[in-house]
Amino acid sequence: MPDIITVLFPVLVGFCAVSAFITYGLGIYVFAQSPSSAVNRLFLALTLTATYWALGEFLIWQSADYGGRLFWLKASSFWPLVAAFTVHFTLAFTDHPLGRKERRDVLFGALYLPAILFALLGLSTDLLYTVAFQPGTGCVYFPAPGSPASLVQRMYVFLAMVWAVYIGISSWRRAPAGRARRQNRLLSIGIATVVGFGTLSGVVLPAFGIHTVNLVFIGIVAFSLLIAYAVHRHGMFTLSPQTAVPDILRTMPDGLILADTDGRIVTANASAAEIFGVAEADLPGQPVMRFVPEAACSAIRAAFLDEGRVSDIEAALSGCRQGSVVSIAGTLVRNPDGEPAGIVLIVRDITGRKAAETALRTANQKLSLLSQVTCHDIGNNVTGLAWYLNLLSEDRTHPDAARYLSHSVEIVEKIKKHLEFSREYQMIGAYQPVWQPLEPIIEGAVSCIPRSGVEVSVQVAPVEIYADPLAPKVAYNLLENALRHGGGVTRIRVTTDEQADGTLVVAFEDDGEGIPDDEKERIFRYGCGKNTGFGLAFSRDVLSVTDIGIRETGTAGRGARFEIQVPAGAWRPAAED
Repeated sequence: MPDIITVLFPVLVGFCAVSAFITYGLGIYVFAQSPSSAVNRLFLALTLTATYWALGEFLIWQSADYGGRLFWLKASSFWPLVAAFTVHFTLAFTDHPLGRKERRDVLFGALYLPAILFALLGLSTDLLYTVAFQPGTGCVYFPAPGSPASLVQRMYVFLAMVWAVYIGISSWRRAPAGRARRQNRLLSIGIATVVGFGTLSGVVLPAFGIHTVNLVFIGIVAFSLLIAYAVHRHGMFTLSPQTAVPDILRTMPDGLILADTDGRIVTANASAAEIFGVAEADLPGQPVMRFVPEAACSAIRAAFLDEGRVSDIEAALSGCRQGSVVSIAGTLVRNPDGEPAGIVLIVRDITGRKAAETALRTANQKLSLLSQVTCHDIGNNVTGLAWYLNLLSEDRTHPDAARYLSHSVEIVEKIKKHLEFSREYQMIGAYQPVWQPLEPIIEGAVSCIPRSGVEVSVQVAPVEIYADPLAPKVAYNLLENALRHGGGVTRIRVTTDEQADGTLVVAFEDDGEGIPDDEKERIFRYGCGKNTGFGLAFSRDVLSVTDIGIRETGTAGRGARFEIQVPAGAWRPAAED
């Protein structure tokens, strides 16, 4: 046996170099497939530490004297990290609960801390390995005889690698037939091969007094070739649930929250942070109730208790995004024993949808009301028109025939105005709101109305308002209303004033008769007031598209004052030319 080992010595040293090149290249390739994947990053860490170990072993046997081999043996002391990364990678790849982000403390204590301690011990002492002369081979290294530390290190590495094999085989057996099953099978075989050659080199051969180049690198080469085959043939690392999850979570528009059984957030994606209006790093550790009202949380808990899942529970958010509305769905997360371990919630921002539903419902109500009022008024006008036409048909030479004809024409004009208004009203909300300069809106309305003998003063700030494209109709209606119904109006003044809360008030004031207190709200109802009774109601609805309000605050006997209240987010200083 020693003679065979001596003959194969150059080949075994060559395997160290081959192993270093293969593992390095494979690790870089896999990492490049998906740098954001935790699984791919762990595989890169595994292959880089394996490359470091292989190069150290190669340099040990390239040294011709005792000092050189001892130096490179010390330099290779961090090789136990290969075992730690192998277990961690296998846990993550198979989506084992211990491989998840929230269990990092357990992994560090059970895997990485012992590996680091053994590495530091090997670097600073001779308790783990020693170098001695062996006839026929020269200086060789072997476990320090009679050292408990050396025995514990070898047990740690062996148990860690056997655990990795067990995890891989368990996942292989559980996986359904297909790509994932074949990937897990190849991974398990590869790790088992490494364990086999490592046991041969670390246990079997030393029992016969043979200490030579570590045969584990033959297993590492076989492992790398199996992984390369799995990548090429079965899409390992390039397409699997584990490697796709990070990209899915990062790009999905809905918020995803993983919370423990106490309702505290364990992890969440960027979309959840955006929906809640906080930084992503601030979400872990926070109670879900900080963002979702208690009533919704109670409904979620009740649904989980009854069915183990929840679907489409709507809630108005509290906290930073108060007023936003979300739809929440989710399910229980169970541990390997089947016991509840936490919950996964999918949060979708439906604020825009709810606003659209409300706007549609309101528009339907208003259109229904408009239809009723318009049909009623047109019906009355048609009745009057029919009566006058009937009188004319009976006696065209009647002395009042001219008056009957004049009234008929007036009724037709009223019907025409009703129809024109209905057509204009249907355009409310038909187009997206736009930013419009306020002063040109008002000046344009002033230029379109007959105002002989009436002074109109416009003193508004250079601002833009975010409003429905029909906003100029509002200014026209307010000016026409003052001239037509103001009663002795000689002056109209339009001004702006910014309030303490950021609201911009656009005031239309006249010096006419004013409006009695009991009429101030009724004048905004459809069908109320003089003429068609639609102008002010129409104006309120146009403004409400972007949450702009309007009210009458004048004093009866001293003039009317209509205030358009533009909220802070619906106005801005006009851009300079």
